[in-house]
Amino acid sequence: MSNKLNLSAVERYSKAYAARVCDEFFAQNNTISGKQILSLCNVQQVNLLTIRALFEKWQGDTQRLRSPYFDFTAPEVQQALKSFMNTVSQFISVKREQFEPLLVDSVGETLVLILEPQTFYKELMRDLPNFRFTQENAAPLAKYIQINKQVIPGLVEKLNGKEYVFANQAMAWIDEMPIVAESSDKYLSLFAQKVAIPDELVPAKAVPVSEIINNPSSASFFDLELSKPVIEEKPYTPPPVVIPPPVVIPEPKVQEYNAYVEPPKYVEPPKPEPVKEVVVERPAPIFEQKLNLVTSKMNESVYEKSPSKEIEEMRLNERLASEQKSLNDQTKANRTILDHHQNNRIEGINSAISLNQRFLFTNNLFGGNIQAFSHALDEIELCKDFGEAKELILKKYVPRYLWDITGAEAEEFIEIVKRRFN
Repeated sequence: MSNKLNLSAVERYSKAYAARVCDEFFAQNNTISGKQILSLCNVQQVNLLTIRALFEKWQGDTQRLRSPYFDFTAPEVQQALKSFMNTVSQFISVKREQFEPLLVDSVGETLVLILEPQTFYKELMRDLPNFRFTQENAAPLAKYIQINKQVIPGLVEKLNGKEYVFANQAMAWIDEMPIVAESSDKYLSLFAQKVAIPDELVPAKAVPVSEIINNPSSASFFDLELSKPVIEEKPYTPPPVVIPPPVVIPEPKVQEYNAYVEPPKYVEPPKPEPVKEVVVERPAPIFEQKLNLVTSKMNESVYEKSPSKEIEEMRLNERLASEQKSLNDQTKANRTILDHHQNNRIEGINSAISLNQRFLFTNNLFGGNIQAFSHALDEIELCKDFGEAKELILKKYVPRYLWDITGAEAEEFIEIVKRRFN
């Protein structure tokens, strides 16, 4: 496998694994509780990230309870709201249609954490509230991570007493960290107990040099040739240079001419006498005279249009004008129908995005992260109107992924969201 993780393979496997787990669990249950989520999968990291995703959903729903007509900053309201959230959290009950998308995202995040921990932690920084990393939000993040968990403590040390740093600085620190990733074999074998791991997700292992030399048929030409010991050769000594004798070229002889012959003088020839032209006038032939007579009579005659012909032309003009008007009306009607279909309301954002648009939005607006793109669609779908959806996009996704808001991709994406809430 190349150094860059195949995110398409991660997404396909996540959906297959989540479907298998949900088939087994919901065959006997209608809903799943919090305690059941913690023991659902044989990879505990998946269970923890699913609980974290459920907590974030719950936090978002709680924010929608805040009303502009009441003071939610009052201590009594804050205490009551906290007590309400704690009480409701003891009664987690999720149906399969709402739970399976959360499980798909958690499986994908776990695979990225195992195979490319730097990519996982960078995405974690992009999801931080207000795009800031603080010591306060470090602890809640760390409690959900069991694999390759040395990064969060390292970031806290780099804060060095600062109140916060922006996520871009935290991501730069992650690139500088010498992350020693845990072996992926143990965790991939646990995943394989449910669904076989595809070759795109199996890290390539280096072949020992001794095995290449002892068994050359199992190695490629490049590995085999580069693994051979280098034999030092004697320096090359060029043969002595032989200089040939110079070649003498004889000078050419110049022939002398002593006799001089004077050329003959030019004599101008006599001019010829001009020839006089004799013009003889001949009468035109009889047939030409008759033809001229007929032509003159035709030129003298005046042709006038008959009244019936004029009426016929007027009717033809009126009919052409009416047909032109009908054609213009039909064009306007077709344009109105096209505008109506383009501006028509859609039932869901996900179903309105074509395959080409999905690749375009994922690569140009979400940094190639398929899970982030799917999560954004789900979050936008929960908005109550276009104003709330637009505010979510401008405050969260535009600064997080550094969108060019005037670019064609961003305008096309916002237009689809607008049709959803039209």
